[in-house]
Amino acid sequence: MSNGTLEVIQNVSANLRQARLQRGLSQEKLAELAGISRRMLVNIEAGESNVSIATVDKLASALGLAFVDMVRSQAAMASKGKLPLRIWQGQAADSHASLLESLYRPGMTVELWQWQLAAGDSYQAEADAPGCHEMLHVYAGVLQVDLPDRSCLVQTGHSLSFASDISYRYHNPGPALLCFSKNIIMIPHPH
Repeated sequence: MSNGTLEVIQNVSANLRQARLQRGLSQEKLAELAGISRRMLVNIEAGESNVSIATVDKLASALGLAFVDMVRSQAAMASKGKLPLRIWQGQAADSHASLLESLYRPGMTVELWQWQLAAGDSYQAEADAPGCHEMLHVYAGVLQVDLPDRSCLVQTGHSLSFASDISYRYHNPGPALLCFSKNIIMIPHPH
């Protein structure tokens, strides 16, 4: 994960390889299905790549898995436990994101995240899969969301929804810690 924790990077590496082999897919075929390069897939499976959240989501979708099944440890998957799990860590100690819950239903996955950004810090996100949407709610500070066609300021106590199949950026323009929750709704796209 881009700035992901070592535990999560290792979990993704192990889960990816196991799921790919269980499905009888070559690295080349899985890379094609996920829309990434074979070289990137090789590096992710080897635990040598600091992969983005969006890329892990693309791989999970290509394998017919939920994002949470890619980031949890094998033991946690067996017990459906080990959440919350810190997925992203920024350069500042106060900047991080944790996956709190994940709910899968046929045709849809909903995730609940908790995010924090230190004053002046940002997180640049790649586009999610087609059909994905985010709902954000700020409970401390001010969140600036930069979309390709506009920039939105979300004040404490307010919310914002947007289609996240585009690149976007979270930014804390204020002098204090920013805290917000994020729900992401993912509808799998056909391969």
